Amino acid sequence: MKTIRINRAKWLRGSVGSSYNSLWCSERQAGCCLGHAIHQTAKCSWNDLRDLTTPPLYYSKPSFLTKFEPYGFTSNHFADEAMSINDANDISEEQRENLLTALFAENNIKLKFYN
Repeated sequence: MKTIRINRAKWLRGSVGSSYNSLWCSERQAGCCLGHAIHQTAKCSWNDLRDLTTPPLYYSKPSFLTKFEPYGFTSNHFADEAMSINDANDISEEQRENLLTALFAENNIKLKFYN
């Protein structure tokens, strides 16, 4: 099982206005849960993820976060669910971490939050 480590000090969560969080926000020096996952599994730089809002904007081929649809390349159900949990404003930090940990575990990925 792959382990993804998320530093709480560099983790964007909860929605920002009416939009989703970025995979990496250079102004805040932080990324959403999927930004951390892509950064660690694809071995890309944070700069590569700057201001992108969904995994298909980074990946150019199928990945554990994307799929092909008749209308193009999109996030898969796992990525959509992770974004929904990550950006929710109506749950506690503990609930968010528990829900994301369970979701990633269903996809054979262990999340470890620290700091």
